[in-house]
Amino acid sequence: MESVSSPLRGTVLVPIRGREEDDRVTGRALLYAASLIICCGLLGCAKTPVAVVNGKTIDAETLDLAMKESVGEHARQKVGVDRERLRQAVISQLVTERLMIDDAAKRGIVVPDKEVTDEIGSIRKNMGEEAFHKMLGERDVSEDVYRERTKERMLIARFRESLEREAPVTEEEVRNYYRNSQKPFIRTARMLVKMIEMESEGAARAALKEMRSGKTDFDDMAHKLKSESKATVIDYGWVRAEFFSPALAQGMMNLRAGQYGGPYKGKTRYYLIRLKEREKERIAAFDEVREDIRKILTEQRREDAFARWLDGKRKSSTVEISLK
Repeated sequence: MESVSSPLRGTVLVPIRGREEDDRVTGRALLYAASLIICCGLLGCAKTPVAVVNGKTIDAETLDLAMKESVGEHARQKVGVDRERLRQAVISQLVTERLMIDDAAKRGIVVPDKEVTDEIGSIRKNMGEEAFHKMLGERDVSEDVYRERTKERMLIARFRESLEREAPVTEEEVRNYYRNSQKPFIRTARMLVKMIEMESEGAARAALKEMRSGKTDFDDMAHKLKSESKATVIDYGWVRAEFFSPALAQGMMNLRAGQYGGPYKGKTRYYLIRLKEREKERIAAFDEVREDIRKILTEQRREDAFARWLDGKRKSSTVEISLK
């Protein structure tokens, strides 16, 4: 058993890794460990501690589950891992999260149970019940534990938002960022698109033939097929061609504004496309990118505030790590 400790109060016994080092070790996978701090009491039995953060325990089961998630994410991205280095980085992340949760409590930041229920309900709806339960099985967690982790993930997000709110981005800063940017903000070429999605090529061709005969225009045909449950109609609004599969993207590129065409074969279905309008690539006006810039500066402000907070916690926290 390796143990790191010190009698000096107020000293961080094991340095918490900085963001750049964590990024090199784990990349995006550490984001998937963001909700993995569950105290021993929540899990319902005695656990072997791997870290004690200001008197609060992080147990071996929490570390094992965090490792499983991180290794799994690396595997999905087909990225090899150095398990020992990853283990050290995950512990560092768990320690940081424990500090965030404690400070959130001190600031009176809470996540109501209803919001947790709504968040999990949204996740289940988007994933589907079968995929949701498969995910729980792969992570080896119960629904109760997953709920607690979801709540902590939301709590951590609110804590980080609270740091940014201490110094909000001003309108003048947004304008200065736009004026002083070394590269102009480009509004990429985009199209205003509406699609009719159908199961069979024959049905799609029949609908297209009727439209071209002059009997029905595209919008009326879309409404008719949708009301008869023969097609799904999607009004995408302004989109870029690269958002779609190569076949659909090429079909759009070949259409002029106001034209429709098809059927274009997707992965499993067939599509009729109407290109309502087209915009060429151009330099974006300030009003078009104002909110994009605000998001960039807000994230920078949040990261800077978090770095300052973390530096302060390094100097005032006591952390003990014990690893086999």
